[in-house]
Amino acid sequence: MTSASEGSATFEAGPPGTTVAKPFSLLRWLSALSLLALLFFGSALAFVITRYITACMLSRDAELSREFIQSIVAAEKSKDPSFYGPGLPAEFLDSFVYHLSKLPNVIRANLYSTDRTVLWSSDQRLVGMRFDHNNELQKALRGDVVVESGRVDSHDGKPEHIGLTEKAPLSEGGRFVEAYLPIRDDSGQNVIAVVEIYKLPRALFDTIDEGVLLVWINVATGALLLYLSLFWIALRADRIMREQRDRLIEAETMMAAGEMATVVAHGIRNPLASIRSAAEIACEEEGEGTKECLQDIMALADRLDEWVRELLAAWRSSGLPSEQVDLNRLIRETLEGVTPELRRRGIELILHQDPLPAVRGSRAPLAHALRNIVTNAIDAMTHGGCLRVESHVTRNGSAEIVVEDTGSGMPGRVRRRVFRPLFTTKPEGIGLGLFLARRILERHAGRIYLESAEGRGTRVVLTLPPGG
Repeated sequence: MTSASEGSATFEAGPPGTTVAKPFSLLRWLSALSLLALLFFGSALAFVITRYITACMLSRDAELSREFIQSIVAAEKSKDPSFYGPGLPAEFLDSFVYHLSKLPNVIRANLYSTDRTVLWSSDQRLVGMRFDHNNELQKALRGDVVVESGRVDSHDGKPEHIGLTEKAPLSEGGRFVEAYLPIRDDSGQNVIAVVEIYKLPRALFDTIDEGVLLVWINVATGALLLYLSLFWIALRADRIMREQRDRLIEAETMMAAGEMATVVAHGIRNPLASIRSAAEIACEEEGEGTKECLQDIMALADRLDEWVRELLAAWRSSGLPSEQVDLNRLIRETLEGVTPELRRRGIELILHQDPLPAVRGSRAPLAHALRNIVTNAIDAMTHGGCLRVESHVTRNGSAEIVVEDTGSGMPGRVRRRVFRPLFTTKPEGIGLGLFLARRILERHAGRIYLESAEGRGTRVVLTLPPGG
């Protein structure tokens, strides 16, 4: 056995472990994901815009109401400058609240003093009540206009909401606006009171609803147009990819046909050489020698015909593993086929064969790969030598075939290129033997190693996984 050290090297050719994945459908995934994305972002965008429009319109309406009330206060102040004094004068309170009760769409109005007590209300049940825990009122006393909206039939149970359902029947929509409007003094810095109003602005809500509907229609239309554009792009890309895939399949089919033709051309040369040698010998021999040569010619021709038919049948089935191959029988038949050549060259054959498990594959390509390895070993021993063939099962259950010769070996520059196509050192070689052997082993999920040192011979190891 040749060592792999001191001028020798080990090379491996074989496919990495692969897993079969389901085909990816670009059209299906892009259409589904883009639809979900557009629905999510479109809904979020429409929701944000409608909330913003609603808040802006309600805030603007409340600000207009505050300005109107502030103008009422200014008018009362023109009658009596003491209106902005400490507390609101009682003689002017009735006049002021009279204007509050006449505000359009107002169903309730409350007037709070700075100590959060209801000075006046359109609902007498609230007059004199104090609301210390009203956050909205607290913000208004700090000078902020606070606006909220909701439905009368779903109010949160606040005391100031008592009796609203009586003022806003559900038949009219039941949606109200609650606004806390601060009243400032003459300087505009200090809040002297807060007016709380409840309105049923149906016209305002109708306008808001129209705006919301318009926003949703535009967002939905835009999302639909964008989705249709993406779907068209995905559909076109999918069609192009399918066409390219079909062209690739055609190219692979043509490549497989070319490989088959190459294998046939390469495999026929050796049997033809043997046939020619046998014919030349027959011309020189007489009697029994001629008969033996002719029998060799017929045997070689029959084997050549059988091999070509098997190879064609294997490649018609796309080269995929399709049968259980008996490697033990394959080794014996390969060695029997080269026995005449071994005798003619004076090469000793040493066979150590352990029973190998069957492998799943195509018999003809595997036979061709093994025959190439054995033929190369014989060609390397021009002045006789020893051909050693071993077979055994590895620890992981794989079948391993070792072909070792005592030929001239290979220098490093040759050893590194032996698996390249069209590389050969033989005068009449075409450089496809080891290349095709590697391709065949790869298609059967196998591997091929080569160890060689100049002057020490060559050792080739073929490994195949057990068949299912």
